[in-house]
Amino acid sequence: MSSTDNIAPVKDVPSQDERPLQLADPRWVPSITRRDYFLTHVGNPHVPADSTCRSCTRIVRIHRDYVYPREINIPAFSPVFPGYPLSVFMTESEFLDLVHEVNDQLDQAFCPMSVGNVLDGCIGVVTCWLWEYVFTSYHIRKASELESFIERLNEDVYKARGMKVISPRRTGYLSLDIQVPYPFIRPTRAHNT
Repeated sequence: MSSTDNIAPVKDVPSQDERPLQLADPRWVPSITRRDYFLTHVGNPHVPADSTCRSCTRIVRIHRDYVYPREINIPAFSPVFPGYPLSVFMTESEFLDLVHEVNDQLDQAFCPMSVGNVLDGCIGVVTCWLWEYVFTSYHIRKASELESFIERLNEDVYKARGMKVISPRRTGYLSLDIQVPYPFIRPTRAHNT
């Protein structure tokens, strides 16, 4: 009996390129589903706990989208329409217009390589950052424009529907919260008679 008789025959082992990817920690596998992007009708954390508004409103939360084709340090929100209960108060195209406009304004404010932010940085270095005590920085101006855009939209469009878009600044730019009435009944519109 030779020493090679005890060795099992070699099975076909797939090459390194053919093996499935093994991750060290399966908790970090990204799963892109509708549930990851939004959380519908949670309690309203944007009002005081003893307020009557807390029991008669809910928040539809659109989470920050880290897969969005932008730099990771620029906040952007998911363009996935959550459906019910938001579909009672706005259409999918209105939702997409809102999210894209908010994302574009956030991109202008937070992009470190935008002309305004680079110019602010250069002037800040030359003036030892004293320039920011006299003039408002580009980033702050653009963030303020987003705030005023959301306020105008709430006043002109969403107030009549009984809903309100909460400023992303209140959530630390982690989610775009939309306050809707609860129960989810659209306010009746006045008919022309």
